[in-house]
Amino acid sequence: MNKNDTPHWAANIIRTCMGLQRGEKILIVVDEPLSYARDALLAEAIKAEPGELWSYTFPDAARPFSEYPPGLLTTAAQMDIVVLLLASIDPAQEGPAWVAGREAFRNSKARAGLGAFIDQSILDLELSADYEHIADLTISLAERLRGSSTAHVTTSLGTDLRMSLAGREWKTDTGLLRGQGVFGNLPAGEVYIAPIEDSAEGVLVIDKSLPGLVLSEPVRLVFEKGRLTQIEGGAGAVYLEKAIFQHGDSIRVIAELGIGTNPQARLQGNIITDEKVLGTIHVAIGRNDFLGGKNVAPTHIDGVVSQPTVWIDGKMLMDKGQHCL
Repeated sequence: MNKNDTPHWAANIIRTCMGLQRGEKILIVVDEPLSYARDALLAEAIKAEPGELWSYTFPDAARPFSEYPPGLLTTAAQMDIVVLLLASIDPAQEGPAWVAGREAFRNSKARAGLGAFIDQSILDLELSADYEHIADLTISLAERLRGSSTAHVTTSLGTDLRMSLAGREWKTDTGLLRGQGVFGNLPAGEVYIAPIEDSAEGVLVIDKSLPGLVLSEPVRLVFEKGRLTQIEGGAGAVYLEKAIFQHGDSIRVIAELGIGTNPQARLQGNIITDEKVLGTIHVAIGRNDFLGGKNVAPTHIDGVVSQPTVWIDGKMLMDKGQHCL
């Protein structure tokens, strides 16, 4: 490999996903285990001849962090592009800071791409995916869903959940981040919406993952008038009960319905990739004001569901994980 070459994933992030142009200001933020990724991203960014190139590394000794360093957010607000990749994150202790930081990026002029639980395999697979193709899939699906007002989800494990989407907008996470204040995940690939907060009724069985937790036993959740009222099922139930105890009842509220659109994403117990897997959905509780909803809460917790059957406005969109054309 030529000494001037950088890995495909680095070029994909800097040029395809973030679209760095000559003269733009870019900030690259990582934690210590991803220092090698920082170096590759910096090397790729240099090729675009940026106006300013900054980097920051979260020291292991400062983890977990309860908030981002103020100087980091101040610098980020002056950038055109922010890339933030972490090898790990403590959802309970660092999750609120992650959400607050995301809001700070969203309210700045920067376009930001953020990823957590990033490892070499994600760089080589999910972050090396064809994001032009993923964007086409995602935008096409969002167009089909535009203006919808109801959703009904079932699975063979017992999910039977209905919710209202009336007046809410389906949003896209395509991986192609363009425009001031645009935020997206790295890796990307989903359409999502904030359901009406008091509308969810029925049972949701999460069978794959919660943030940082592979589920060996499904978690059964009961929703009434949009709020989580019952939780059953092994380690996942313990996880959710602990989160509610720590953050309060505001996180019981239905927050999101999302549909994965990344053909290269894998189910591996990592929410950042699991929720992007083509053929899955994810349902979240907690904060959703940043998705177009109205619930303000300390955190946002996604649960991934495999092989769902989904009806939108009474028409079948997915049949046991297979999209209906």
